[in-house]
Amino acid sequence: MSKTILYIATSQDGFIANKNGGVDWMPQPKDDHDLEVMGFKKLMERIDIILMGSNSFKQIMGFGDWGWPDKQTYVFTSKPFESGQSYINMTHDSPAEFISKIKNRNSDKDIWLLGGAELAKSFARDGLIDEIVLTTIPQILDKGIPLGLTFEGFNLTSEESLKDGLTQKTYLKKTA
Repeated sequence: MSKTILYIATSQDGFIANKNGGVDWMPQPKDDHDLEVMGFKKLMERIDIILMGSNSFKQIMGFGDWGWPDKQTYVFTSKPFESGQSYINMTHDSPAEFISKIKNRNSDKDIWLLGGAELAKSFARDGLIDEIVLTTIPQILDKGIPLGLTFEGFNLTSEESLKDGLTQKTYLKKTA
């Protein structure tokens, strides 16, 4: 059965974006090696679906060409939109409704919950996150959009120091 993985980065003080919703404070990978060090390449091999909120979608669209045309993407939104791409769909479902529809799909691949914070909190409230990969950027923002999750329903399974002061923790959902 596939897992829903929240793979996300925060500032040292727990923000996923600055006060204007921007992420330009995050370091950009310079090459494939950087992506490998941060576990992103491994994540891309594990998944076939990406989930995100509409604000995250709008922000990513502002970066240029869509980076994941080989992954089916679902944008959680209350507003209608047309992406113009067959691999980007909108959904008005709640997280629980959506996951119940796709968990039984014929795939052994996992699902990446990209963000943002409100969508991640909705998934967490419903107990729908199986794994969290949290990268902490050594930067203090003081204000912004907080991730705002507690990790009490998870076990810390690994903690790594990456390059340039970044750290990455992996949490797995506690089983009963």
